[in-house]
Amino acid sequence: MIPHYRIPLFEHIAAGPEVELVVLADIERETQLNQYRGSGKFEVRHLPFNLIGPFVFRPGLRSLLQDVRPDAVLFHGNPREIFLLSHMKWCRRNGIPFGVWGMFFRVGKRRPVSEYLMSRMGKLAKVVLCYGERDGREMRQRGTDPNKIVPLYNSIDQSRIAAVRDAITPEEIESFRKARNLCNRKVILQVVRMTGIKRTDVLLSAFAQLRRQRCDVELVLIGGGPLEDKMKRLAQDLGILDGVRFLGPLYDERQLALWYSLADVFAMATCIGLSIHHAMCYGVPVVTDDDPRTQTAEFEVLQDGVNGLTYRSGDLGDFCRKLCSILDHPDLAGAMSAAGKRRVEEVYNIQRMVERFHAGIEPLFDPCRTSPAPSTSGLELHRALRRQRDLLHQ
Repeated sequence: MIPHYRIPLFEHIAAGPEVELVVLADIERETQLNQYRGSGKFEVRHLPFNLIGPFVFRPGLRSLLQDVRPDAVLFHGNPREIFLLSHMKWCRRNGIPFGVWGMFFRVGKRRPVSEYLMSRMGKLAKVVLCYGERDGREMRQRGTDPNKIVPLYNSIDQSRIAAVRDAITPEEIESFRKARNLCNRKVILQVVRMTGIKRTDVLLSAFAQLRRQRCDVELVLIGGGPLEDKMKRLAQDLGILDGVRFLGPLYDERQLALWYSLADVFAMATCIGLSIHHAMCYGVPVVTDDDPRTQTAEFEVLQDGVNGLTYRSGDLGDFCRKLCSILDHPDLAGAMSAAGKRRVEEVYNIQRMVERFHAGIEPLFDPCRTSPAPSTSGLELHRALRRQRDLLHQ
């Protein structure tokens, strides 16, 4: 599918004069994650997917590839896609250079089948675009040629967020705070779809413990998901429903900006994802757990003690202490706020991600190159050769 945070990246990629981007995705499936509403910069072809137990099957992929006639293909590196390796081999037989792009480690326990499939992807693909440093290391451990691997440093489009953030005045924030009876209250914020892997139940349990220690805190939960109703029942069972606000999914950036702007700390029990970028763009310090086995690639953005804090995984008391460290120490919170903004503006930004993407796909268009380079000469050469070939056919 095409979630909202990927659309700006595709638009930036397609804006290049030498790039014609076609994205194959299921744009008709009814789910909160499917947020494509049209774009003039890149083309989208509908490609449905079916779930067979835990596996993904994409009927029609091969016929779509034949119809598009791509110069190169980037496959989504999902080890649950049962015919992915056969599609890669089909591209090889037909002389279509291909790469693979994804997060190449599992959150949670490793599974032999996934390990094998990711290892095969790394051997077959000419380029391997990964989310960050960790999955790059793991692909090298699986035997992938290091020259193929390019960490993209997964990011979101902070420029759009910053434009909304900077347009909001302190008076608006104060008015928003008063209207919601949050004066003299500390706000803990979470923005995420409530799924099992995100462990909102752990955050609620930690907040229940925190509320027994102090009464000046409110927990604001933005996001829907399959466990939203269950989490509401848990909050009621824990006796904290009066201190927790379930706002459901919000996608309007101005509404999100007001909540981020009055939040004192952004908390997620684990598996933090791209929401860490969103929080740091608003200068909100982050608290999450320290277990790399349950964290995604975006965990690399957090620098413990610099732009946020980690708590000992499974220790609710330590979770509460780390939250209080930020809530009760304005100087620390201010320093972390500034460091978080610098981190996403200077290192984990979409401009850098696009540059690394273009460098990463360079070998697909230059048969003599085996390692990424920061130019687009190979792409230009490949297009010139294709134009010559098409003229000869005419």
